[in-house]
Amino acid sequence: MPAKSKRPRRLAAVAVTAAVGVGIGSTLAFLPLSAYSFSPGDAIPVQRQISVSGEPAVKGQGSILMTDVLLTQLTPLTWIVDQFNSSVDIYPASEIFGGTDPAQLNKLQIGQMVDSKTAAVMAAYSLVHLPLQQIDGAQIVATVSGANSKLHIGDVITAVNGKRVTTAQAAAKAVEAAGTTVSLSITRPQSAVGKPSTLVVSVTKFTHDGKKVVGVALTDGLVLKLQRPVTIATGQIGGPSAGLAFTLGILQSLGVLHVPPGATVAATGTMDPQGQVGDVGGVRQKAIAVARNGAKVFLVPPQEVTAAQSADQKGLAIVPVTTLRGAIDYLVSHHLATFDPGAA
Repeated sequence: MPAKSKRPRRLAAVAVTAAVGVGIGSTLAFLPLSAYSFSPGDAIPVQRQISVSGEPAVKGQGSILMTDVLLTQLTPLTWIVDQFNSSVDIYPASEIFGGTDPAQLNKLQIGQMVDSKTAAVMAAYSLVHLPLQQIDGAQIVATVSGANSKLHIGDVITAVNGKRVTTAQAAAKAVEAAGTTVSLSITRPQSAVGKPSTLVVSVTKFTHDGKKVVGVALTDGLVLKLQRPVTIATGQIGGPSAGLAFTLGILQSLGVLHVPPGATVAATGTMDPQGQVGDVGGVRQKAIAVARNGAKVFLVPPQEVTAAQSADQKGLAIVPVTTLRGAIDYLVSHHLATFDPGAA
């Protein structure tokens, strides 16, 4: 009889142990790893995002697509799943962030998007000889814990305690020489590039790494003031890689670049104010995304041709371009666009 009474208790103990084991296993499966996946994101017609003041909305034309990638921190479970997904690449966190705090990445990418929009407008307007008014200053590119919440990445400091500054070095010296409280004149890019707002922010210095600071990192920067501001609605999409697509889209919205109905062209690459196309990442995933959305041509920086071709998307022509002018020349020569700079 005693033996019979002990057996159910032992089975119960085994069952409890198994349940605890399953619980621990389930928890471990969802613990974040120090690894991230790149997967295909969206491919969006830029004419839905871009509008130029005084110009009608683009209608009855083909599409120019911008595209992005999805960056996702992996767990053991998603890592296993992604091993069987040919459209996904996995990287250790160190290759993605380097020495950057991951918590700052989104802010940095939003700041890069602001710069990308500004450069795209400058390149497009310069190409068709529209006037530009440039406001130089010191651009905020990062903030540290303790910085005034009124200071945003992308803001351009144009004066310190009422004295005009046009470079990061000048702004840093002026802040260092100031007293405990510093008055900063901020020119802030808005959703409409070329229509900035200006405000004055009073900032109190605090101690960081043994120094009295206001808690921002600066670089030389600028904002634009235009008679015909350009609105580029990107939401929370960050990074600089849509620069080429934005520039082509701005020219389309200005009425100088016309894409024939039914044509779908995709583009990726950074853009500088002089119209040079720069390198980007995640191009294999971007090629998959644009092919899924009907693109037949994908304009990419020359360094990314191999990566784009490795996506093996049948019917998608991978075209290397180094400049804005080169991208337009290709589209025109292949009857994918017409270009009339005088129409601006």
